[in-house]
Amino acid sequence: MAMKLAKYPYPVWPWQQQQGFPWPRLQFQWWQEPFALDCGEVLPELLVAYEEWGQADRPAIVVFHALTGDSHVARHTYADSPGWWDGVVGFGKAIDLHQYHVVASNVLGGAMGTTGPSSSTIQGTPYGKQFPTITLYDMARAQHRLIEALAIPSPYLVVGGSMGGMMALAYASLYPDEVRGVMAIGAPIAHSPWAIAFHTVGKNAILADPLFMEGDYYLSGKAPQSGLSLARMADMISYQSPESMQEKFGRYYQTGDRQEFQVSSYLRYQGQKILHRFDANTYLRLIEAMDRFDLQERDISGLRGKLIWMLGIQSDVLYPWREIQLHAERLRSLGAAVHYETLVGSWGHDTFLVDQGATSKITSRFLRACQRAQKTLSSGISYNS
Repeated sequence: MAMKLAKYPYPVWPWQQQQGFPWPRLQFQWWQEPFALDCGEVLPELLVAYEEWGQADRPAIVVFHALTGDSHVARHTYADSPGWWDGVVGFGKAIDLHQYHVVASNVLGGAMGTTGPSSSTIQGTPYGKQFPTITLYDMARAQHRLIEALAIPSPYLVVGGSMGGMMALAYASLYPDEVRGVMAIGAPIAHSPWAIAFHTVGKNAILADPLFMEGDYYLSGKAPQSGLSLARMADMISYQSPESMQEKFGRYYQTGDRQEFQVSSYLRYQGQKILHRFDANTYLRLIEAMDRFDLQERDISGLRGKLIWMLGIQSDVLYPWREIQLHAERLRSLGAAVHYETLVGSWGHDTFLVDQGATSKITSRFLRACQRAQKTLSSGISYNS
């Protein structure tokens, strides 16, 4: 049985404080019964941090966030802090809050409120290295608990970019009877060796940090900041493209003494910025879940008959558009109603976050397609994309 909490029950860590956590409109659902994981271990309780937008009686869209994202998809008021998809979600925007009820949570294992490595155990100490290995399917099941607790009526839509897109596909494969449509942006159905390689660099940077202490650093007063910073720098390279870096930085120097290039300064800045909003243990658990993600044929069977839009990103070097297109073709060959489209932009993997105008146009087309498919289904005529 879910219980809505009036306040966050765990200690607030420095990276959370610096983000104003727990921010206004952030809500918490708490389950005191066990939550079983794919690895065979069990969490004795589960807390999920989430936010909602729009009226609860409108058709629902569940939004999943990327690796270092959180539940704050969009502003709730003009005075609110910016959300990571403000250009896509809002009144009069592609996901129009006049028409839709939007729900987003921080993922299982996350750094911003949902049960994760920094959460307290029943004994009152942080999980740290004791926090179990999790999968994207575990994360989807935690999200489903929230959907059930909020009594979200089905069918609803699931949407996400990057890790969020993978979660959307995993969620739909687990709960096909509840999902009407899926939009996965820059999200493969299995992580490639190329993508795993970038994560391996970040993982080893954190593990080599002497302050990591095998994951039990929370009560030491010092965090493995050097390792997490380096991990983020490696990731930021994979999120960009040669074109975007040339356009933004060229071969310009950051300082008059010509000791540092602008691109080097940018990576260093991003490496420092992540320290104010993320946790090293969460990073490790989430990248492992992404690396192990592989949507097998038995999972794909649940996607048959669902409208699935898979978006490749033109300049993406982490998940090249052709890879996403091939994955879309595989889903289609197994009977899924898949539509593939390329999001055009020079900003690399981050295009879906940077160019929210282009992302909005495709999102609007996806929503119109879902509406048409629903009308067709209601008329009793079979639909095939």
